[in-house]
Amino acid sequence: MKQHEHVAESEPITERIAGWARRRPDLPAVTHGERSLGYAELYGSAAALASRLRARGVGRDTLVPLWLDRSPELVVSALAVLLAGGAYVGMDTGEPPARAGAILADCDAPVILTTRALADRLPPGSPPEILVDLAAAHEPTALSAAHEPTELPASDDATGKPGTAGGGDLCYVTFTSGSTGRPKGVLVEHRGVADLVSWYVDTFRVAPGDRMPQIARPSFDGWALEVWPCLAGGATLCIAERRLPDSPDDFVDWLSDQRVSVAFFTTALAVRLLQASWDGRGGSMRVMLLGGEKLHAPPAVHPPFRLFHVYRPTEATMLATCGEIEPGADRAVPPPIGRPLPGLTAHVLDERLRPVAEGEPGELHLSGTAVARGYLNRPEQTARSFRDDPFAGRPGVRMYATGDLVKRLPDGRLAFLGRTDDQVKVRGFRIEPGEIESALLAVPGVARAAVVAPEPEDGETRRLVGYWVAAEADAPPDARTLRDRLAAALPQYMVPHALVRLDSLPLTPHGKTDRRALAARPLPAPSAGRTPPGDASAGEEAAGFGPTERLLAELWGRVLGQRPTSRDDSFFDLGGDSLLAMRLAAEAKRHDLHFGAEDMFETDILGELAELLDERAGRGTAVAAATAPATTTGASR
Repeated sequence: MKQHEHVAESEPITERIAGWARRRPDLPAVTHGERSLGYAELYGSAAALASRLRARGVGRDTLVPLWLDRSPELVVSALAVLLAGGAYVGMDTGEPPARAGAILADCDAPVILTTRALADRLPPGSPPEILVDLAAAHEPTALSAAHEPTELPASDDATGKPGTAGGGDLCYVTFTSGSTGRPKGVLVEHRGVADLVSWYVDTFRVAPGDRMPQIARPSFDGWALEVWPCLAGGATLCIAERRLPDSPDDFVDWLSDQRVSVAFFTTALAVRLLQASWDGRGGSMRVMLLGGEKLHAPPAVHPPFRLFHVYRPTEATMLATCGEIEPGADRAVPPPIGRPLPGLTAHVLDERLRPVAEGEPGELHLSGTAVARGYLNRPEQTARSFRDDPFAGRPGVRMYATGDLVKRLPDGRLAFLGRTDDQVKVRGFRIEPGEIESALLAVPGVARAAVVAPEPEDGETRRLVGYWVAAEADAPPDARTLRDRLAAALPQYMVPHALVRLDSLPLTPHGKTDRRALAARPLPAPSAGRTPPGDASAGEEAAGFGPTERLLAELWGRVLGQRPTSRDDSFFDLGGDSLLAMRLAAEAKRHDLHFGAEDMFETDILGELAELLDERAGRGTAVAAATAPATTTGASR
């Protein structure tokens, strides 16, 4: 088991970006629709904002939450925090207030960065805000003068350089699902970020002229993977204007129009994109990375660019391993997750922390500069997951127990096998079922709960299923109450696709919940008592469905596996998600119903969506007999 040699510290990302601002000031750094920031504009705006942050007490290891949506303001704000010496905390502005409040309380931040439009949505008790107001797209020259002064005050860090943090200082904090019912923050240091960025830029030859997409939400550490290698390499970050495209084909068109050359996508999205046609499109693309959850098989048709499978625990600074998927790879074998990145060592250990033989399963432990410092305000949990590496040969090398089962192949690559615990990955999000179970148990009338995510069929999206047992003394809650309570406590991606009441939960011989037995059950419909897809529904007539609503109900049934029975039914309450919204938009277009997947996030109620479509078409009743069956493509899920 070879330990990687210690390498010299890589250049900090702030210095890399400053270098491009000096050498190539007009080089486009960030685009968002018609807006464009050059590197000098980006750095100047960030430096000015950093001065304001330092004046408000931001310094070494100070956490600064970013209450911002994907935008140039978000990129400027994150860079400003780093230039001030602090660490940024990306947040989701759609987070339930209670969960967002818990994250902010954990951060104990002196300020929060937001915009005037978003400040009203801050949860109660938030820290004082600093508003980020950049110039409009037609006034790009005003960006560098958006805030005065533009010079940073003297630094008090060990390097003595203004705005330069030490390698062991915090860079950012990502909050992930917590098994105790509360999200936990992962503390990532500059040293690991700098090493990862240096490897990424060198390996994929990121340089001026390259264009890279930004689609991840800021609360996801994939955002850092999209942004910092791009800007450190002098490339252009292309922020998608819409939350998601209408279909994988539309997304391929956008990538082609933007001349994207290097990209990272979550496994679920990448699988859909690789099923789209790339003929005559995407000619600029030369590298695609995918990861976040298990890839069951290589693409049936290898794309016209290099494809890399990556493994990315949040506690290991964006990426830990990488391996290329070669054309002609065996589709019967899941692609390996590759080899560890430079500066990282992969130990495959048994329960007593002893190395296992080649080809034998064991828990993956990662050690090296990329390993996070630990968890914010969670010393006991940090002690359980992080320890000194006993194989390093020198003190102070952190080792992280990933909880992932792997085996080492004869060529040194690692094959992912599963988990040692209950944690699951859904659409790239790491989810602790315990957090959802805690939210379920907080609902009056629920006595026991268990959440599982059964392995999907190849090409399908993994879905959460919640099982619960009613309390004997209380009236059981109805499905709507359960969903409403969960939606108020959890982000949308953590609300189960289906909630199933059982008389009792299956138990193992040791008296614990038998999650394997639950995961082996057939995937249930999102709610009991609904109409199966494809059946003519007298219930729709009784519910007073109009022609457009009947057509939408038919399409929702094909996409979700279950038809709505009320005008008030929500697409997302019935198990929809962003990828299924893409599929719905593509299905609707074939029936002359024109709306985007983005529209589903604004109008997800059946009756309201039908009214919107009727208004757009200038008709009181939209579609009469257009419910003839249509072939469903594998465009998304």
